[in-house]
Amino acid sequence: MNPLAQNLNDQLVDERPEILSMLSNLGQAMYYPKGILSQSAEAKSTKYNATIGMATNKDGKMYAQALYDVYNHLSPDEVFPYAPPQGIESLRDLWQQKMLKENPDLTEESISRPIVTNALTHGLSLVADLFVDSGDTLLLPTHNWGNYKLIFDTKHGANIETYSIFDQDGHYTTNSLVSTLENCNQDKVLLILNYPNNPTGYTPTKEEVKTIVSAIEQLANKGTKVIAVVDDAYYGLFYEDVYTQSVFTAITQLDSKNILPIRLDGATKEFFAWGLRVGFITFGLNNDTAKEVIEAKVKGLIRSNISSGPMPSQSAIQYVLEHHEQFDKEIQENIDTLQARYEVTKEVVYDDKYKDHWTPYDFNSGYFMAVKVKDVNPEELRKHLIDKYSIGIIALNDTDIRIAFSCVEKEDIPHVFDSIAQAIDDLK
Repeated sequence: MNPLAQNLNDQLVDERPEILSMLSNLGQAMYYPKGILSQSAEAKSTKYNATIGMATNKDGKMYAQALYDVYNHLSPDEVFPYAPPQGIESLRDLWQQKMLKENPDLTEESISRPIVTNALTHGLSLVADLFVDSGDTLLLPTHNWGNYKLIFDTKHGANIETYSIFDQDGHYTTNSLVSTLENCNQDKVLLILNYPNNPTGYTPTKEEVKTIVSAIEQLANKGTKVIAVVDDAYYGLFYEDVYTQSVFTAITQLDSKNILPIRLDGATKEFFAWGLRVGFITFGLNNDTAKEVIEAKVKGLIRSNISSGPMPSQSAIQYVLEHHEQFDKEIQENIDTLQARYEVTKEVVYDDKYKDHWTPYDFNSGYFMAVKVKDVNPEELRKHLIDKYSIGIIALNDTDIRIAFSCVEKEDIPHVFDSIAQAIDDLK
């Protein structure tokens, strides 16, 4: 049991032991992780808060005015009724059209209609509910979003196996994933592919995607059932020459009944609309009966959990998809801002004067980048940066930190990294 969960249970032993006895196994195992959210909370008062998975500017949160204006355009029927468990039907169609436009290799026949989720975390939870039994194997990169463990391990008892996506010099590699798939002898395995990767901000090239997809196909050809979950939370935020279609699209091109591709995406990051909590889950299926069965099961899970997602948020996303000219322009302006910050970050972080302070991991997309710090403890560094430099970063593990350039102004980025280097010197 996680020590944080045990600590909560111990408090109940002291104060209300009868309540502890009422909890299910899941209830006893549940805890609130001391991860990104708690670290972000501690950094809330810092001047340079490079912890959060949002994009900001001097005026506050980035957004599209066209989306903000939506609430003056919605009718009462688009705000107050319950939405269907599967989401507004016209919104589902609009999102599917968006997917097909952005992924020219994808066909309507090869996918289910997207089902609306309460953003991507809900979609991941639905996947876990639907496919994970205790002891099932989940493959994750060593650098992964911490919430995966809470959803798949703590809640569902999955056995998580990790593989590296970087070599010792911080360069992206598919070698470890390929060898992990080659040596897999499970009857069923779940694989989460998250690109742009959180926390490192890396998206594979077209050739790297080919290598990944080929390895998945070879595993399926050996008889293993592969549930390939593509977490596209940061889809579209590409700053270099990378594979710009979803990896989900590449996997749907495989002709194997042993592979089930699942895509999770949404308005959260793509539309700079984090709090609206509108996501989608789409299955790579070309059999109409299978599509209907899976949709019914997902609707049942949604109905038995949150009943349905919020109507106003779905209506807002539907509106900007229907009236998208100004909205698209404003979203691109935000992406351009992030691209400029990315370019400054890339220039600064690889400066030779920092080679004794950290080794950067390859990054080319998304909100974040990560470095392996040298000769200091990341958690001690994180706290020292808050206390002395008013800078918030995320301590990922025993060696790495994550910096969100998405929420640091371009002109402040050199100062932030210089301060991190000074803080490392302080602690050495």
